[in-house]
Amino acid sequence: MKLLILLLVSLSATAFVTHTSYPSVIRDKQANCRQRICTEIRAVSPGVNIALVTSSVALLSGYHIRLSLEEKNNQEQGSCVTWRQYQADAREQWARHVKDTDGWLYAIQTLRNAMTAQSFLASTVLSLLTLITGKVWDILRSASNKWDRRLLIVQLLTISATMLFSANQFLQGVRLMTHAGFMFPVKNDTKVDNIMRKTESCQWLGLRSMYISLAPIAWVVGGGRAFFSSSVALILFFRQIDKKPEGLGYEEFQASYI
Repeated sequence: MKLLILLLVSLSATAFVTHTSYPSVIRDKQANCRQRICTEIRAVSPGVNIALVTSSVALLSGYHIRLSLEEKNNQEQGSCVTWRQYQADAREQWARHVKDTDGWLYAIQTLRNAMTAQSFLASTVLSLLTLITGKVWDILRSASNKWDRRLLIVQLLTISATMLFSANQFLQGVRLMTHAGFMFPVKNDTKVDNIMRKTESCQWLGLRSMYISLAPIAWVVGGGRAFFSSSVALILFFRQIDKKPEGLGYEEFQASYI
């Protein structure tokens, strides 16, 4: 009987010690994980890291500057070269079609669907930013090196800037479509057409900023090498989605409203 009592007391004490030490084990694992991430950030020398980050920014900036110049030149020539131009032209001609046919119910339903989609995208971007900020803030508090802390602050600011700009553009698109919905029945000039064209620009900028935010996120996870690799991958992706639409009858579509 005494042996049984001693055995039960021993098991209870072991369970208590194991239970109380379990949270500390989890904390140790989290600290080791954060330290490993900081070590990965320092794996590349500062000079190489700066070169990789600078090259990534130059690649992304140069691509979009070239894209903007191509769109401007082709717009002056009256031709289409990118998907963004095609969508902007389509929204402008859609607004004209609604006014010509008095399709107000159809227009309101279309605008409602578009506003719902862009509102969802804005809330999704802000939710992701909240989660990412919490994770990066935990890593920032555990970093002991002041240079690592400064780098993480820059990375967090870069992520926040791109994602906040993305959410703002989505919301601006919703605002413009709300104005268009009220202006359709009372305006017979081209103001509504121009507003619908601007809504495409807002949606495009929102999506583009959301995509670009993946590069600084990769920068936090894998350092400068991941930033450069993700930038190259994004440019290849952008080249596919920005190219001239084919097989959509754009020439006939454009000629029908000249």
